[in-house]
Amino acid sequence: MASTMFEDYSSTPSLITEIDELEAYIQSLSDDDYVDFIADFLKPTPLEMGFVVIFFILMVVGIIGNSLVVYVVVSNRHMWSSMNLFLTNLAVSDLLVLIFCLPPTVINDITKSFWFSGTFCKAIVFCQNTSVYVSILTLICVSFERWRAVCSPLAIARWRTFHVILFVWTLAGFLSIPEPITLTIRPHDYARKNLTIIWGTSCKESWSDNFQQKYQLVQTLVLFIMPLILISGLCVHMTIILQRKALQIGERQLRNRKKAIKMLVMVVLIFAISYLPVHLHNIATSFNYSPPISENNLTLIAFRKFIPRFMSYSASSLNPILYNFMSEKFRKEFRRACCCGAVAAKRRRRHYWLEQQQTASMGSARGRCNAHSLRYNSISTAGIGPQQCF
Repeated sequence: MASTMFEDYSSTPSLITEIDELEAYIQSLSDDDYVDFIADFLKPTPLEMGFVVIFFILMVVGIIGNSLVVYVVVSNRHMWSSMNLFLTNLAVSDLLVLIFCLPPTVINDITKSFWFSGTFCKAIVFCQNTSVYVSILTLICVSFERWRAVCSPLAIARWRTFHVILFVWTLAGFLSIPEPITLTIRPHDYARKNLTIIWGTSCKESWSDNFQQKYQLVQTLVLFIMPLILISGLCVHMTIILQRKALQIGERQLRNRKKAIKMLVMVVLIFAISYLPVHLHNIATSFNYSPPISENNLTLIAFRKFIPRFMSYSASSLNPILYNFMSEKFRKEFRRACCCGAVAAKRRRRHYWLEQQQTASMGSARGRCNAHSLRYNSISTAGIGPQQCF
């Protein structure tokens, strides 16, 4: 049934290019043909499957990299500086982004459907928003830490750093509350009301399109434009201060502060490049802007949807490499932690081997002792006194 229907559909002079014609065609189908049409429509294309492979590699690399950052810092108490604690918090938030954001988003984009319950819809979006907000707020904290290292090089008490991190998570959780409250599982416009199918459903807000547009603009302002301006301002101020103090500080100190500025410039560039596409995509989506559907620009539509996702998730995967593994001190501590772990494992194996050898030796000694006792018992009637066996 489905093959006949799609043969007739593809034999038209060109694929349906106008949305109203497509809707009219869908409405003319019987229920059985409609279900077959939707099932075929939701099948991932080869291009989409290629994106799935790329996202999977991105997720694996990011999870491994961020997990290593957390392991190295947590297992080495002497690395608990303010900067390293902020970078560890960034690694934790990036882990949550890769775990809670990437898989559900990719599944939803590929299948055009939300496959879970309404409660999971609210919970997953809350976790997604919280992890993204924590990541952005932590980048701001990292920028302030680099600025402080250049302009006011005084150590911050560790407990204050923990308080800042706690405040970041609290604020991120508070900012994440409004959207999940309004979320519901809704069918797409092409879904028929008389059929109960999970295909073509989405986890969407119940507010109006006008409010969605305003919400998206405010979100872009607060979560992208303002942080970008703030971090850029800190970078400019650091450069000015460093130029003024260039003759007053030593060469080594000057070199370290230049590294801090370079790192902050890198933060600005990565933040802008990674998050600009996804914010532009979200704004365009909220205003219902999309290129006309035609056979010629299906690839463009796919790239328009997946490239912003790829850029934003790339930041979570590359952050541990850019902010940690590019640091000579961090690489040294990482090698030290790995070597310590290898040495500890080697010691455990040697200790286990010695225990096995000792157990075997004791067993052999007991065997000789038992044999000697047997010989003694057999000749004890001859008047030979008892002997102790150790």
